[in-house]
Amino acid sequence: MRSHLQWMHGRGERVVVRRNHTYAAEVLVKFLVLVGLLCMPVLVFHWGAWIPFAGAGVYLLWELHRVHSALGELAGLWNEQQQQRQQQEPVRDKAIR
Repeated sequence: MRSHLQWMHGRGERVVVRRNHTYAAEVLVKFLVLVGLLCMPVLVFHWGAWIPFAGAGVYLLWELHRVHSALGELAGLWNEQQQQRQQQEPVRDKAIR
């Protein structure tokens, strides 16, 4: 599965997290389509009107989990990079002296 977040190296210690600009619009359209699809059985079988929105709400929770996982992955990569830099700094200090 492709993440909508990208980790871009900048100059020095700067790291930029770029998001796809249409991400929110994509999620909203998918949510509305899912509600529409779930409305069909509700209309045919006369179920409660809240069922399509509850079912589509599960999709929103899944998207939230995806974003959370992507940010966790980026934080892990950032922490690894910072740890490597901190380990290299004492070596640099000894070389300068």
